[in-house]
Amino acid sequence: MMKLRVKIWLEEDGQPVFGDGRLKLLKEIQKTGSITAATENLGVSYRHAWGEIRKIEQRLGFKLIDTQTGGRGGGGASLTPRAIDFLQSYEKISKSVSAEITKKFGILNL
Repeated sequence: MMKLRVKIWLEEDGQPVFGDGRLKLLKEIQKTGSITAATENLGVSYRHAWGEIRKIEQRLGFKLIDTQTGGRGGGGASLTPRAIDFLQSYEKISKSVSAEITKKFGILNL
C-alpha cells in the first residue's frame, strides 16, 4: 500500500526559510529549554543550530529564541510568544495540506 506524502516549506527568493528540519530544532528547544540539549538530541552542532536560528529570524523579521545566560542556576532558552504562534500556524497549515492530499488522492494503487 502506497500513500502520497507531501512536504511544505517556506522560501523567499528561492532560498529556504523554514521547513521540517528547522521545525524540529525549534520544537526540541521548546521541549528541553536548552539549545545545547536540543542539538545533542538532534545530533547537530550548537554552532549550526544558532546559524539556522539566525537565518530564520533574519528572514521572518522577528526573534524566535529568548536565552538566559548560564551560571550557578544554569542558563536556558525558550521560544518567544511570536515563535510559538508561528510554529502553531505552520503546523496547522502543514497538517491541513497533508489532510487535503490524503482526502483527494487517498491510497495509491500502483
